[in-house]
Amino acid sequence: MDDKIKILIVSVLKPADDVRSYHKIGKSLAQTNKYEVNIIGFDSKMKAKEKNISLHPIFKFKRNSISRLFAPIKVLRKYIELKPKLIIVNTPELLPVMMIIKILFGTKIIYDVQENYQLNVKYSTLYSAIKKRLISTYLSTIENLSKYFTSGYLLAEEVYEKQLEFIDNQNYITVLNKSILPVKSEYKPIHIIPNHPINLVISGTLGREYGTLEGIEYCKYLNKNSYNVTLDIIGYSADNQYLEKIQNSIKNLSFINDRIENKPIPQQDIIEVIKKADMALLPYQLNPNLKDRFPTKIYDCIALGIPMIIPKNANWANFLSKYPASVSIDFNSPTKNELKDQLDRKSFYVQAPGKEIEWVIEEKKLVNFIEKILTK
Repeated sequence: MDDKIKILIVSVLKPADDVRSYHKIGKSLAQTNKYEVNIIGFDSKMKAKEKNISLHPIFKFKRNSISRLFAPIKVLRKYIELKPKLIIVNTPELLPVMMIIKILFGTKIIYDVQENYQLNVKYSTLYSAIKKRLISTYLSTIENLSKYFTSGYLLAEEVYEKQLEFIDNQNYITVLNKSILPVKSEYKPIHIIPNHPINLVISGTLGREYGTLEGIEYCKYLNKNSYNVTLDIIGYSADNQYLEKIQNSIKNLSFINDRIENKPIPQQDIIEVIKKADMALLPYQLNPNLKDRFPTKIYDCIALGIPMIIPKNANWANFLSKYPASVSIDFNSPTKNELKDQLDRKSFYVQAPGKEIEWVIEEKKLVNFIEKILTK
C-alpha cells in the first residue's frame, strides 16, 4: 500500500468501523485501489477485512470523561505517524487540531458534516441555557473558521445546504446516507392484518429525539387496544440516564425482547433483527432539528422490504408513498383505529425500489470529489 495516497478518516465518538466512515466512505475510496484508507475512531473489536483499509480504535472513554479532552493530542500523534495527504474529519471538536495540522503541514482537510451540531445543542434537553449558549458559540466559531482551512465539505443531508451558513460559497457536495445493503432481487406485495400477531422492531441509536420511550408506550397502547404486538429493541445510547428510563419502562413486559447497550452494536446484528420483523417502528420526535433530515434507517428498511410505522412527516411520507413502504401515525396522541384503518387499506411494496435508495449513487459523487481535491 506504500505507493497509494494516504487518507485519514477521523471521529471521536463513533467506532472505527462506523457505517458511514468505514462501510461507506472508507470502502468506496479503498476499492479504487488508489488510496490507503486509515480510520481513527472509538474502541472497536472489528478488524478491517477490506484491502487498503486499516482501523485505529484509539479512543476508549465515556462521553463526558475528562479523557476526551486529550483526543486531539492522540489524533495529532497518529497523524504524525501516518502522514496522510488528506484528512476527512467528522467531529467538530477536532476542527482546531485540523487547523493546526493544516498550518504546520499543509495537509488537505475535508469536513464531513454529519449533523447540524448547533441545532443539536439548541434542542437538546441535556444542557442548561448557559451551557447551550457557550457550546453554541464555540461551535459557531470553529465551524465558521473551518472555511479558511478546509478544501471542501461533505454534507450528510440535503437540508444542510440551507441551514449551514459557513458553507456559503465553499466547495461542497451532498453525500447522503443511502443504504449499502443489497436491495432485494424480488419484492412481493405485503399486507399486514391488524388483528394478527405483528412483530415490531426499534433499532439503532436510542434516545430522546429518536422517541424510544414513546415507541415503547405506543406498543403498550396497541396491546391494550386489541392488537397482538411484540417488540424487539436492539440499539445503543451514550446517555446512561435515558437507558435507565428505557429499562424501567420495559421491566416485566413479556412482549418485549431487548438488546440494549451503551456502545454501538455491529450493524449486521441489527440487520438480522430487522429482517425478522413484520414492521419497523420509527417513533422520531420531529423537532426542527430532525424533521427535514432523512434517517439512514428508512433507506435500509426499504432495501430489506420492511414496512415502517413513521410519525406524520410529509417529506418522509411523500418519498415512501411510491412503493408504498409506510403508514403514518401520531405517536404522542394515538387513537385506537389509526393504525388499523391504514393497514386495512394498504399493501406495501407494490412497486419495487430502484437505485434511488442505494449508496452507489453517492459513491460516485464522493470518489470524484476526493479526486478533484487531491489533484488540485
